[in-house]
Amino acid sequence: AARARVETLTDRERDVLALLGAGLSNAQIARRLGLVEGTVKGHVSAILTRLDLSNRVQAAVLAHEAGLVTA
Repeated sequence: AARARVETLTDRERDVLALLGAGLSNAQIARRLGLVEGTVKGHVSAILTRLDLSNRVQAAVLAHEAGLVTA
């Protein structure tokens, strides 16, 4: 079920979600993906809204359940 939920996200949003699930901050995600931090914040907001989640912790749990976090 978690995998089906994350399929509704864009590729970039899935990238951000995977790194969020790995415990990275917005600044770390921005550096890793070559984005500005404001763009990452926008992606995180979109992820929370589209997946009907309340916070980053719920998003991180979902990322793990969906198999987006490998390590």
